[in-house]
Amino acid sequence: MEEVPQTSVSLIQREEEDVARIIFNYNGEQTYMTPHVDSAGRIEWSYSAAGDYVLVQHFVREKARPAWLLTAIDTAHENFEEVGLEAFGLQTPWLVVESIFHDGSNHTLRVGSRTTDYQHYFLMMDDNPEIYLINAILGERLRSDAGDMLDLTIPFVNIQDAEYVRLAERGTAPIVLGPRSEDMPAFQLDGFLQEMGGEHLVMHEPIFGMNLSTSRLMENIVQPMSQLRFRELAELRPENLADFGLENPILEYVIRSPITEVHFKFGNMFTRDGMELVYVMLGDRPHVFITESEHLQTVIGTSPLEIADRFLALVGIADVESVSIDTLENSFNIVMNHTFETFDIAPVVNGISVEDSAVRNAFMQIISLSADADIEPFTPQGAPEIIITHHQIDNPDTQIRLYSYNANFMAASIDGGEAIFVTNRRAVERLIDFLEGLVS
Repeated sequence: MEEVPQTSVSLIQREEEDVARIIFNYNGEQTYMTPHVDSAGRIEWSYSAAGDYVLVQHFVREKARPAWLLTAIDTAHENFEEVGLEAFGLQTPWLVVESIFHDGSNHTLRVGSRTTDYQHYFLMMDDNPEIYLINAILGERLRSDAGDMLDLTIPFVNIQDAEYVRLAERGTAPIVLGPRSEDMPAFQLDGFLQEMGGEHLVMHEPIFGMNLSTSRLMENIVQPMSQLRFRELAELRPENLADFGLENPILEYVIRSPITEVHFKFGNMFTRDGMELVYVMLGDRPHVFITESEHLQTVIGTSPLEIADRFLALVGIADVESVSIDTLENSFNIVMNHTFETFDIAPVVNGISVEDSAVRNAFMQIISLSADADIEPFTPQGAPEIIITHHQIDNPDTQIRLYSYNANFMAASIDGGEAIFVTNRRAVERLIDFLEGLVS
């Protein structure tokens, strides 16, 4: 290993604000850097080779720094004419850096070969005859390109601030979450939960208005996605996204707040050195990155019902004036008769006064009817076996229509929509038996 004396030589000592422009000529390719002042009064640097890339400003500034502050480790030779330039890679340097200052002066740096111990680079400045040694780390900073300076930080959106979430898996209907709206009566939270703040997101697609299970939403989707980190850059600006499976991604995940949006696209999965990996890109950037595919294990295959509160219609008893249940053989009309000052009810079923507790029991069975499995959506034909209608005080009616599906389940249509899930037939039969008992 070569022994290098540690006698530093100050080559450039200016102020950052003195620099007007830096030109890099790397193996014949020219790029440049220009400074500007941000809103906080700090100097930031733009790099022509980066275009619209998001770079780490610290890395960009370190590449620019030798333009105004440069110290050599030592002088390798006092006069290049005594030894020639070829042995130092300076006859045709691989990198020429020109610093142009506001006062009209300039400096030109020429960077040559690396020393045999790989610890330093040879460098010349302006027309000086000396050949200097600079630290190899400094040489690599000067060599760095846009890909080396990319910002790999992923913007973060707290689910509590989110106003839109979309999960789209290739070949399946997307799951879209958004804020509540007045045309979502079927799945509104009861009055108490609304007063307590409720949940600010509900499902918009494919089950319009369905409430969400916060714990399952966090566990299946939000937490895995928030833990995702880019391991490395696969390609800076690929010409063909199909090479990475990103022309038609296997999965897309979008989460948006009023000020930030994160849009992931996931492509082909592969194994390298025993590690399961996947190609990924952000919707607003052209780069393809690599990350661990384990983040997708709970996300891929998530069905709408896995993250939903599985009630066909979660309506509060204080919000309904009456409930009607119509079967092929019987009809039941439950009138609540609220006394709102005391939160009491004086219920009547088919004209018969019934104990408060009995009707509350029946109502609990009604709203506990759950979406037990999702099915291929279809538009039901013919008459339903059972119709349950919540006649609400301040909102439009909510209606559940139940159709025969098989021996164990009934298909449910909410407010005349497609049947997209089934409920347990036995739970429905128990409800009807209980209501018959009330009026017998």
